[in-house]
Amino acid sequence: MIEARGVVKRFGTVEILRGIDLSVSRGEVACLIGPSGGGKSTFLRCLNGLERFQEGRVTIGPDVLDARQSPREHAKAARRACLRTGMVFQSFNLFAHRTVLENVIEAPVHVLGMKRDEAVERARGLLDRVGMLHRLDARPRELSGGQQQRVAIARALAMGPEVMLFDEPTSALDPKTTAEVLAVMADLARDGQTMLVVTHAMGFARKAATMIHVFGDGLVVESGPPDQIFGAPAHDATRSLLAESRVA
Repeated sequence: MIEARGVVKRFGTVEILRGIDLSVSRGEVACLIGPSGGGKSTFLRCLNGLERFQEGRVTIGPDVLDARQSPREHAKAARRACLRTGMVFQSFNLFAHRTVLENVIEAPVHVLGMKRDEAVERARGLLDRVGMLHRLDARPRELSGGQQQRVAIARALAMGPEVMLFDEPTSALDPKTTAEVLAVMADLARDGQTMLVVTHAMGFARKAATMIHVFGDGLVVESGPPDQIFGAPAHDATRSLLAESRVA
């Protein structure tokens, strides 16, 4: 479903990604773990075209983002990639002046050209799934952080993405609301939704992931199933990361 080969991303003279090779199969839940500043979030943004990388190639289904593409070619490829991927950010990015329902139907109506009645029906089903149907007329300011993030997940799902990208979706939440959001994500995982998740929630990664990729200093230092990564890590950076998370 996703294949990244030799992805290099620089901001000025600073190399954030130093040659990422990573694959995600359809139906897989891949968690990216690692210390802050290791390039995890930047990598997600490269996958859906929000950041342009300087070297390498990313394939999402039949669509290709290539560092050698012209600006025009890359813009077209990025638009296609965005339609295949749903992105959930650390901050909720909801439209403050719109209701929960309006936030969820906005893109399906105006980007996909879906009829409003159809978009509303889909939105109601998704809001029910994330436990927010009872607040469909609320404005974002009337919701807790966890509630806003669950609406953001429903909004991303409303576009019918083949892949869901989560960029530390619980980093701004307290423990109770973190648990609510992780429960929604675990439900998606059980239903076979392809997901790529940047997270510091090691418990979620261990239980929900089918594959763990450990980032460090702009590289993938180790990959494997959860039992291997958490039970018998092979790399010093992984052992150090897990020791720090247990202390925290």
